[in-house]
Amino acid sequence: MKFAVFGVLAGTAGLVAGVWLPAGQAGVVGAAVLALCGGAAARNESALSDRRQERERAAAGLLTKDAHGGLPRVREVQDPVLVGIHPYQHEDGDLPESRWNTPPYIPRDIEADLHAAVESGGFVLLVGESTAGKTRSAFEAVRLLAPDHFLLSPRNRDGISSVLVALRIRRRYLVWLDDLERFLGPGGLTASALGRILESGSTVVATVRTPEYDRFGDHAEAVVDRSDHEVWRDGRDVVRRAKKIRIPRRWSPAERERAQSYRNDRRINRALSASEAFGVAEVLAAGPELLEAWQNAWSPGAHPRGAALVLAAVDVRRAGMHEAVPVSLLERLHEIHLRNRGGSPLRPEALEDALAWALRPLGHTGASMLVGEPATGLRAFDYFLDTLDLEVVPDESWDLILAAARPRDALDMGMVSLLESRHDRAERAFGVAAGAGLAAADVAKAVIMGKTGRIDQAVVELRSIWESRRSSLGREHADTLDAHAELAYLTLKQGRAAEALELMRELLPLREARLGTDHPDTLDTHLQIANAIGRLGRPADAAERCRSLLGRFQRELGPDHIDTLDVEARTATWTGKSGRYSEAFDLAEEVVRRRTAVLGADHADTLYARGRAVAWLSAMELHEAALERARGLLEDRERVLGSDHLHTLHTRRQVARLVARVEGFDRALTVWRETLDEHVRILGPEHPLTRKVIGLSGFRAEGP
Repeated sequence: MKFAVFGVLAGTAGLVAGVWLPAGQAGVVGAAVLALCGGAAARNESALSDRRQERERAAAGLLTKDAHGGLPRVREVQDPVLVGIHPYQHEDGDLPESRWNTPPYIPRDIEADLHAAVESGGFVLLVGESTAGKTRSAFEAVRLLAPDHFLLSPRNRDGISSVLVALRIRRRYLVWLDDLERFLGPGGLTASALGRILESGSTVVATVRTPEYDRFGDHAEAVVDRSDHEVWRDGRDVVRRAKKIRIPRRWSPAERERAQSYRNDRRINRALSASEAFGVAEVLAAGPELLEAWQNAWSPGAHPRGAALVLAAVDVRRAGMHEAVPVSLLERLHEIHLRNRGGSPLRPEALEDALAWALRPLGHTGASMLVGEPATGLRAFDYFLDTLDLEVVPDESWDLILAAARPRDALDMGMVSLLESRHDRAERAFGVAAGAGLAAADVAKAVIMGKTGRIDQAVVELRSIWESRRSSLGREHADTLDAHAELAYLTLKQGRAAEALELMRELLPLREARLGTDHPDTLDTHLQIANAIGRLGRPADAAERCRSLLGRFQRELGPDHIDTLDVEARTATWTGKSGRYSEAFDLAEEVVRRRTAVLGADHADTLYARGRAVAWLSAMELHEAALERARGLLEDRERVLGSDHLHTLHTRRQVARLVARVEGFDRALTVWRETLDEHVRILGPEHPLTRKVIGLSGFRAEGP
């Protein structure tokens, strides 16, 4: 219509010019008017084209689209599978559930909290095990409370850019992130990207499995360690902004009672019959049936190749790759499991039959063990991740997975390996990601060097990274500050306390300006300054600084936060270093008690606190009691951390020293020899800790 109007105006312009003006001027004016009209039409067409391209870019990385390929409203979603709801098969006699082929929705006990969270907007996160009913509850809530919002559902981490593009076009959004872990990380949902989404007035609703959520919780923070925070921080900062609602897999008596009204639906009736042993949603999704079918498939002549394919896909997810992977990768991986389970005596079926079996919906449900299409990629049904009690992914499998990983997947694999204390794997994975230019990975790779005894090399790497970022990004950029902090921390561990203190005092005002005076990272800088002061020979000053910080940590983070517990531990340490051994022992015992209650007896920080208590007992010359505790600690560290962990080696040295004091040097010779052999095996004959053992024991190292 607009183009027709411009055409009429252009024609009229020529007529008017010819009637009212002299011939010479008429031609000029007519041409000018024609040019103006034509230019306006061209600009209008260009603007429409730009808006069309914007819409196309916005929808490109999204799963759900309307009939015209644009952004749908929540109420327009037709296919529940696209938003992550488990598929179901309809049976004769089932109750109809609108146009969706899903069982009737039964409200959960968390309904009131969930609705309040969605209505108030912001970032809502449902946390629970696989098949707990997270996705169904979340989507029923947004269908009810935000039906007219435009739905933005990115396919994966790369789709977050499409969400950010869409912010320029329309306003009332519902951003849907089923399985949040698939979207976190560089190029995906960072704290900065989340901030932009929320500032636009959009609501974000996400789900996450409990084990994935725990990767970014307080427990993981202690495992990750202060020096690994950069690669882990963005995920933590995203999760911290959420209004979290936990939904249990097992249904409560009240929920099962509400479900009784729907017993004439066969699927609900079947699930209720098994609800004493399993959750109702768990049975509806066929989780237990699929698990039993997979276990039975290993029998000779059954479906052992299919079972091995499923286990290969589970390994891919457990290693840290969250997206679907090519069938060709599963083909290579499954041979490892097939061989380990017995090989040809299992009489494995043909690969084509194995894939068909693993993709076939089970019985009354639409669920299958592998999800996706062979042509585009497959992934394991996540129920297997939460229910199979498996050892760590085999080295051979992990190597193949890393070789197939994209840089961002390699970064995730490094993070998973770090949480498993597999530092060798973490360094390799971070190396792949760093080689592709991912900023978080280069720092992570450097701090792994520090963790594994190559602290001098790590400090050189970190200084280079820090100086490069300071030059290219500026000294106040978040990435620069992270590199700055890691450099200061490892410089302190290197033993150069004065230089570390200077770095930390330079860092503190920068973090205060960017993050605020009470941000956790700012408070941590204060704590590291106290530690540096203690290392410079002023332990009483350090202890007093820790005591004054404790109240701020308790107020800002809570009394049971991992960082608050760390301040308590540091207070005990510097109290002991100042010569007040009895007081330090009492404080350390309280730290052990608190960490056991909050983190668990086997947590790395709890074990560390037990080691400090041993040290203060020894300083008080209560050597027998210290030796008994040290031997128990060594057993627990070998069991939990493994024989090769640096903390385990430290406890070996503790035991050897105490044996010399309690049982005599002759008895200690055997223990020292074993301790030295372990240090040579793990660290090599020239490592500083190995040389330390040589000095204490009088032995000479015999390296390879």
